Amino acid sequence: MGNNLLFTMKCLFPLFMGGLAVLNSCKEDHPVINDDSGQGSDVGDEYVYIDDRYDNGISCEEYLANYRGVPFKKGPEGNSLFVISEVPTTIEAEDFDDGGQNISFHFKNTTAGNYKDYREEKEVAISKSGEVVNISNINNGDWLCYTLQVTQEGAYSIDTYCVAGSGKTSFYFEVDGKSAGQIVDSPEGDWSDFSRTVKVTNVQLSEGKHVLRWYTTGSVNLDKFVLTRTGEYTGNMVDASLFEYPRYGYYEHNPLFVNFASEMYQNSFTGTLYTADPSAHVWADGRLYVYASHDMEPTQGCDRMDRYHVFSTTDMKNWTDHGEIMNSATVKAHVGIGIDGFMWAPDCVYNKEDQLYYFYFPHKIDTDTWRIFVATSKEPAAKFKVKGVIEGIPSTIDPCVFVDDDGQPYIYTSGAGKGCWGAKLRKDDWTKLDGVMSPLTGFTDFHEAPWVHKYKGKYYLSHSDNHASSQGGNRMQYSVSNNPLGPFTPCGVYMYPHGEETAHGSIVEYKGKWYAFYHTANYSGRGALRSVCVDPIEYDQNDRLKVVQNWGQPYEGKAPEVDLSETLVLEAEHYNRGGEHYGYHKNPSEGDIQVGTDNGITYLKSMKSGEWVRYSINVKQTGSYAITCRMRQQRSGGKFRIAINGVYKTNEVKLDGSGSTWNEAFIYPVELQKGEQYIDLRIKGGELDIDCIKLGEGCSQVPGIIQAEDFDEGKYQFREGSKGNFKTYRSDQGVAISASSNIIHISNTSGGDWIQYTFKVLRPVSNVTVRGAAEKDGKFALSFDGGEQLTPVPATTGNWNTYSDFPVSNVQLSEGIHTMKIHILNPMNVDSFDFQ
Repeated sequence: MGNNLLFTMKCLFPLFMGGLAVLNSCKEDHPVINDDSGQGSDVGDEYVYIDDRYDNGISCEEYLANYRGVPFKKGPEGNSLFVISEVPTTIEAEDFDDGGQNISFHFKNTTAGNYKDYREEKEVAISKSGEVVNISNINNGDWLCYTLQVTQEGAYSIDTYCVAGSGKTSFYFEVDGKSAGQIVDSPEGDWSDFSRTVKVTNVQLSEGKHVLRWYTTGSVNLDKFVLTRTGEYTGNMVDASLFEYPRYGYYEHNPLFVNFASEMYQNSFTGTLYTADPSAHVWADGRLYVYASHDMEPTQGCDRMDRYHVFSTTDMKNWTDHGEIMNSATVKAHVGIGIDGFMWAPDCVYNKEDQLYYFYFPHKIDTDTWRIFVATSKEPAAKFKVKGVIEGIPSTIDPCVFVDDDGQPYIYTSGAGKGCWGAKLRKDDWTKLDGVMSPLTGFTDFHEAPWVHKYKGKYYLSHSDNHASSQGGNRMQYSVSNNPLGPFTPCGVYMYPHGEETAHGSIVEYKGKWYAFYHTANYSGRGALRSVCVDPIEYDQNDRLKVVQNWGQPYEGKAPEVDLSETLVLEAEHYNRGGEHYGYHKNPSEGDIQVGTDNGITYLKSMKSGEWVRYSINVKQTGSYAITCRMRQQRSGGKFRIAINGVYKTNEVKLDGSGSTWNEAFIYPVELQKGEQYIDLRIKGGELDIDCIKLGEGCSQVPGIIQAEDFDEGKYQFREGSKGNFKTYRSDQGVAISASSNIIHISNTSGGDWIQYTFKVLRPVSNVTVRGAAEKDGKFALSFDGGEQLTPVPATTGNWNTYSDFPVSNVQLSEGIHTMKIHILNPMNVDSFDFQ
């Protein structure tokens, strides 16, 4: 890294005087805390903060000198034929430079593409859609380079013809290794629709040779670029180095902090400040502080989280961003270890004895090993100095530190579904364990994110569970104990899933009211770009936490009743009140939710991938319900999922029909429990208009698809019924239901198992296709209406998560009610049955 700005304050930080001890439980060169307790040691020390902007320190001239790519389209002397002047120039995306992987391009899906013969370079997915040659199968982090020959310097715009068919995707350009123009979102549409463009402006090009690099943060198909001169050359470059703190924002509505700008990772653009993993505390100055991790764009999972921020408020509406308090560059400068990024959920506590704030955070010291670091400061939101790592804590994440009424501190960590660990910290030195870090017990489905608070003498440990994104995402659960280190008693869920993978929160009392802080990915629509949120939380008369009410209020003030005896029609435009985040979510770049009218039909208009709408209902009778969604597509690729209280109850439902035709998507069964709950309709692809949602009695209907997990109640023989990672899908838990890669399926089958399905045939069926997966030797047979098994069908795909279609012959089903059994002859996963 280069271009580091150093901020110093007074005297000398102890690191540069030496004296750091050795971490015996890890590698011998890892610093730990100095044996000096450090009381008052932060006074008079020089403070160094490395404000690293991720500039590699290479000039444009050096970049060009080192670039080894060569133009694909070139003249006899090897010069690029992409001549940039006052005449607009078109560059076809497939004409990227030669040079090879990680030289002139970086491309993950090297085997894809249906038009590989276009050129000798085969590692980029060149495809042909109709008459349009394009780059397809592009993934997050892919990039392409193009050598330009500029004959007239100036400010240029770049119109990019591209399309994202599965939701929001952004991209940007670099010129000679430096950020240029703006970061923009690709148009959404059918994967083969290249009619729309997005413009980047003020790309400064001087006369001579330049290398233009296109970089994407997600999936997009790319057709071409058109460069047009729009003004005079100024030489101005994109500069994200000017951030002044503190800065202030007013938030009466979730999500928080999204109007603040943020640096991006390894480029000079600025974007939205995305924050996660909120740790909330109230200090003696009367302010509530939130210590948050920082999701940085462009993402690479959660690897690029860096630059912790601190926020505070006195009224839960006016918030101060105090700025960065720690980053990976500063950790490395202070104690000599650590890698870029990988700065996950932190916590902070105050020690009244030494009057220091202790900031605890997980950070990787190499590609495989996490350590819990600690930094201290006399201030709650600035000047934290890294002391080292805490010896004796295993390679875990998500530190939580709880200080009991007697001043005794406790530390808790977790990670990757491996359980919760806890121990005392030394009362005289909060940088060291007092004893051994031990596994804690008494949780339901513990995943990570421990948080401890005390209420009426009881210790409440909240955490996320193992509900994956394919199930709707993590839920927040909690357990209670009479002792800070347990054993604990599980008490259930206090927050439902939000539609993305992770959940992480904290619970705090402020000015007589309790609050639950958490994060969602609603604002970005991407699971690794999250935003902190907060809502009130209450206790019931038995001191149990009530579920956080963050789903808005029923449209008419009272949830409509649902019963099997009659059909309820929910008009799509009558979604829950409360606005964005509570009643619905729209991509911010799309504007607010829209209601349209067409031929007397009022409907929700143009709901796109990642957007959702929510409806409260009051179920009067527990049972299996049919849900019918009346929709039409603005373009092909429309699909959605239904969730109840945030938990998915369907796989992706794919739509048929054109934009001018209203169609009904029939779903059965959806199991509903008695009582008030809410429905989420989450768009997973395409662009949909929604007229209404109907709920009532029903049965499975074919032709069509029956999901394997929607078997008849109690009608099965299943050996491993206690297994499966998605037991909450339905109340009948005698069959192993699991979810992986957004596919809900039957798992853990054994030879001799069978499962029954009852359905209504609306018109004769002659073909049934079973979608399944098996690493090797999978086999099944079907039988109908109590008859003999049909011919066994081998069903091997080479991988338990790779699904294929297996047709079954000799099926003849007439109109009326029928039953079917699938007989497992050798173990396999079963996804669905397609009747045609």
